[in-house]
Amino acid sequence: MKKVIHFSKFFPAAVVLSAVLIVSGIVSLCVRGMNWGLEFKPGQNIQVSVAVETDSDKIAELLTSNKINASVKSAGDENTYQVRTESGESVENAVKSVIAEKYGNENVVIEQSQSISAQFSKSLIRDSIVLVLATLVLIFAYTLFRFKWDAALGSVIAVIHDTLIMISFFTWSQLEFTTTSIAAILTIIGYSINATVVILDRVRSDMKIVEAKSFKDILDSSLTATLSRSVITTITTLFAVLALVVFTTGDIKNFAIALVVGLISGCYSSLFIAGAFIATVRKHWKPVAVLPKANVRSEEESE
Repeated sequence: MKKVIHFSKFFPAAVVLSAVLIVSGIVSLCVRGMNWGLEFKPGQNIQVSVAVETDSDKIAELLTSNKINASVKSAGDENTYQVRTESGESVENAVKSVIAEKYGNENVVIEQSQSISAQFSKSLIRDSIVLVLATLVLIFAYTLFRFKWDAALGSVIAVIHDTLIMISFFTWSQLEFTTTSIAAILTIIGYSINATVVILDRVRSDMKIVEAKSFKDILDSSLTATLSRSVITTITTLFAVLALVVFTTGDIKNFAIALVVGLISGCYSSLFIAGAFIATVRKHWKPVAVLPKANVRSEEESE
């Protein structure tokens, strides 16, 4: 019989560790704040066309070297770029002057310029929060349809845990928080809930065939059976994400760094956080008759 790892022994320590990390993140958020990207600040949105070969990274470096804080993205059309800067009366002229000095005045055209108000920036933050909350509600509805309420709530708690860990990381590292960061959080929410659902499926299956004296024994058996899947999936995904960290720059690199943190947190929470909540709710669980297909010794008997 395959040796069962007693994950439940580590549930209290895992909860304490997560609580410390999240509380420290909240303290950091209150003290240091978030390094908001230009998308979340009032400023100027400038669309510029450059008639020579270049790219957004080169233009961003050019502006930064001239002390102009700006984010630059391709606008879709060839040689057209969207430059987002902080507010300033002469910012449009400054951007054109710097780019024209490098590529020639005849090759640079400001196609449009739009001022972004503080109210719009605040609404973007609010909409981002609503988007994440709506995602959590839909996940709870989905898991509630498939599992019992405690398993559904446990899976949502695990996802909230991952979201808070990623936000804490942004406050600790002062990595720029942009709309790409929101995309990273939503990506990890999807990854984490998938990993948790796989484990919950195994738990539901083991309840029918595993002979155990407590629900922790069921969890230990299920977590042991799915451990290799959880770890291998996380590691193989990390290989691809780490490649992005090493070989890319700008928003893509920040996106990949956030994914690294989220992937590790997602694997951890699916193994320990969701299980800890379910084990607490079902601490008075009593076994029913099961099919004689498997047998798991209780934690007390194995010691």
